[in-house]
Amino acid sequence: MLRCIRLDCSQTTANYRKPMSVQVAESYRLPPYSTVIGMVHNLCGFTEYHPLRISVQGEYQTIIGDMYTRYFFGTTYDATRHQCYTENEDGKKDGITRGLGTNELLVDLKLVLHILPEEKDYQAVLAGLKKPAIYPSLGRYEDLMRIDKLAEVELEPTDSPDLEYDAYVPESLFSKSEGDIVCPRYLLNKVYRVDPKRGCREWERVAAFYIAKGSELIFDEQIAYREKGGKTGVFLA
Repeated sequence: MLRCIRLDCSQTTANYRKPMSVQVAESYRLPPYSTVIGMVHNLCGFTEYHPLRISVQGEYQTIIGDMYTRYFFGTTYDATRHQCYTENEDGKKDGITRGLGTNELLVDLKLVLHILPEEKDYQAVLAGLKKPAIYPSLGRYEDLMRIDKLAEVELEPTDSPDLEYDAYVPESLFSKSEGDIVCPRYLLNKVYRVDPKRGCREWERVAAFYIAKGSELIFDEQIAYREKGGKTGVFLA
């Protein structure tokens, strides 16, 4: 039996940006694992990585577009084409161009997040979520999140979990015989490490299906979880 923390949350609007979207800041339909893990670390005041397993489920009502100001960097300053500039350490000027961009915003979100820390971190994470160090936000910094309910739940293995909400279901839970599942498949960022030679992030990614609520899931073995005493599926990654 596993003990984990369940958060029932809501957001008025949110953008969980897809990394490769440029002209339009497209949004995942649910927050990626890395976004949730980053939020938990911020709320708990952690300054280094604490391993977490996460299950993400939820729903939204509609999608709208929202304009925002974009800034373009990386060219030598030219007073005839740049509105402003910034100075580098060597005294040279980089031009900055202001323009318009479009955000894809999800509206009226309800999220169900299951968070499974390591046993040594469990009480620290629970305390941090009960009394956050900062106001919760998920997605962009301005995408405020309200925690409607926090509960400790026990999980038990199952081969037929219920989908009460749309959910990310890790591909690793499915057998090869179920490889023709007709639904979106994502490679979602989870955690990163910094390459000491290149100084850039290298991401650990999780392949997961985005499966709509009400879908029937039956596994060959009891490799998924549900909340004890109920059928609510929990798909930890």
